[in-house]
Amino acid sequence: MRKNNLNNIEPHKINRRRNMTIVTLCAVFGVAGGTCISNNVLSLVAIKLGAGDIYLGLLAAAFTAPLVLGIFSMKAIEKHGKLKILIPWTAASTILVMLYMLIPKIAQQYRPVYVLSSLFVIQILINTCAAIGNTAWFPLLQDTTPTRLTGRFFARLRTSWQTASIITVIVISFFLGKNSEWWKFEIIFAAAFILLTIKFLLLLRIQEKPLAVRHISDKTIIGRFKEVFQIKQLRYCIIYLACYSFLAAAPEPFKIKMLKQLHYSSGFILAAISMFGVGAILSLRFWGKLADKFGNRAIFSISHIGMIVTTILWLIIDNNIFSEIMTFILYFSFGIFHSGNGIAQTRYVLHSVPDSKQNYINIINFTTFFFISIAPIITGVFLTMTQNVSFSSGALNLNNYHLMFIIIGTLFIVPHILRRNLRAAKESSTSNVVAFVMRPLRNIFGPFKRINRK
Repeated sequence: MRKNNLNNIEPHKINRRRNMTIVTLCAVFGVAGGTCISNNVLSLVAIKLGAGDIYLGLLAAAFTAPLVLGIFSMKAIEKHGKLKILIPWTAASTILVMLYMLIPKIAQQYRPVYVLSSLFVIQILINTCAAIGNTAWFPLLQDTTPTRLTGRFFARLRTSWQTASIITVIVISFFLGKNSEWWKFEIIFAAAFILLTIKFLLLLRIQEKPLAVRHISDKTIIGRFKEVFQIKQLRYCIIYLACYSFLAAAPEPFKIKMLKQLHYSSGFILAAISMFGVGAILSLRFWGKLADKFGNRAIFSISHIGMIVTTILWLIIDNNIFSEIMTFILYFSFGIFHSGNGIAQTRYVLHSVPDSKQNYINIINFTTFFFISIAPIITGVFLTMTQNVSFSSGALNLNNYHLMFIIIGTLFIVPHILRRNLRAAKESSTSNVVAFVMRPLRNIFGPFKRINRK
């Protein structure tokens, strides 16, 4: 009889290549299924029901806020193993996805307030179960990934699931089209359940390292946090991730709301959002190789500048052909720079945390999830309080959404300053990396420059 409990397998005999393949497949089907019930799709459902800015912020928070509950399963993972926690809780979250298929029926029979409340509660339940199990996910990835290939493997992994995400978003955008009837959402939710079920079945085939008694900690949750914060390198990392994550997440649900107010269709909005995945796919392999060759320093710097520019440029979006093209370009650029920053973040964390202290990763993730969760809520409150604010001067017309983009774009200067605390030894400077990247262009245009001098 085949055993999925691999406590009898020695760490060096675990087939890492096989694990890496299964992990990648899990990510592909998990992200494809998750995209069907993502905040982007559910925001369209909520907007269809007349949801306001504060509700959109709360709904976005419902995707990440429960993830902080993963800290309560850290000790259980040390005691019982990663898969014994990951598998049952993933099964529970997958089963709960079936509740989404009831939403379209409820929407046609009950008042919007009841439907919106049901939507929120279902999302909380699903993500609570997923959070408790997913505490084991990053430690499992650390076991699987060879140190020398961290940047390249995570680039391939992210490319794989970003490809799955973009394909799913494009299919949904064409399926919804201009008229997003309720029966279409019902089919989308059913597809989510099927895809997430496949992911669960793949999880059953993953191998893990045997339990190590010496790694079990008797510290309380508060004690674990104190232990992490006492390490200077990880303390700076947490502060940086909190700041960057907050700013990156803050405007996202409200981009959709703004586009809806400008009378763009659901199909167009999802097609534009898919450009985020395109940007990530086309750049991840490049970012991964760059990180392994030169380190994280330059990637942090380049990505911050990119995030500032792509956030502030949302000021020019209106309802015209130029704005339609720019919407695609801005999501595409956001995908490039955000994915680059994600590679640098992941590489820094995995190289800073010893495999004997893998729950440090979960504590770092807790902080990230917390700030991602509160960001859209705070933004929603800000937009509600400033809904009557506007400014006009000649051709310049600014409203509260424009003010939001200006503030968030400007605040990206803060993580740009904080990146200095994440420097590692033997990393190349940003100027050297930019010179290396631009060398092919210099090789092309250099001869023309010399010819023009004659």
